[in-house]
Amino acid sequence: MNTRRLATTGVALVAALGLLTGCGNQTGADAPAGNGSATGVAPSSSAPADPLGELTAAALKLNEDSVRATITSSALKGGGLMDPRTKSMDMTMDMGAQGKVRMITIGGDAWMKISGMSGAPKQWLHLDATRLGAGGQMNLMPDGDPGGAKQMIKGVTEVEKTGEHSFAGTLDYSKAKPDDKSIQALGAKAEAVPFTAKTDDQGRLVELVVDTTVLHPAAGKLTTTYTDFGAPVQPEKPAASQTIEAPEALIKAFGG
Repeated sequence: MNTRRLATTGVALVAALGLLTGCGNQTGADAPAGNGSATGVAPSSSAPADPLGELTAAALKLNEDSVRATITSSALKGGGLMDPRTKSMDMTMDMGAQGKVRMITIGGDAWMKISGMSGAPKQWLHLDATRLGAGGQMNLMPDGDPGGAKQMIKGVTEVEKTGEHSFAGTLDYSKAKPDDKSIQALGAKAEAVPFTAKTDDQGRLVELVVDTTVLHPAAGKLTTTYTDFGAPVQPEKPAASQTIEAPEALIKAFGG
């Protein structure tokens, strides 16, 4: 088994989800103000008066209900359902030549199936998600921030309202994911990434578009849409006969 290549492919999936859905390792982090200073912005029944407060409240709603996330870009496409309340998820990402990855999580267990890649096992790889820790690459639904909204908001350095339900601003990935080595390697490029966002009539975040061309000219725009709020999320555990334990080297590569 090509463990290193499997890890690289898995990290690519996690990076895609992290950049687009905000999933990551922050637990209870405060949101930055528009000038970059920290300020706590809590969701409220009344509409916040400032753009950051309104966007924060909209993003935090992703932690309150199940949702379907659909992800598209020039390099990948896919998505699926997740329920932050039960830590259940079933998502598939098609990364073209790098292969296709399906991820299932049920509580503290995670399974990964890679297809279209030479050397990948035909079985599901099972990982004990509790071993990955708060900063684990595969910890897509961390305690305290299962929808990843707090981490996304932590990276917002500037935001303005461009319409009744639309926003535009800048993300600093080095603030959102300070311990991520792949983000650190991008240097200053990761500190000013443009984004736009949209909310619905119920104040929920329904679209996030990140312009990653500043990170790489061929990267294009990464778009995530959120739909089907409240949809049932009941992923099925892969059969034991079709499952093997992920090798220790792979778990370590993911930050375990």
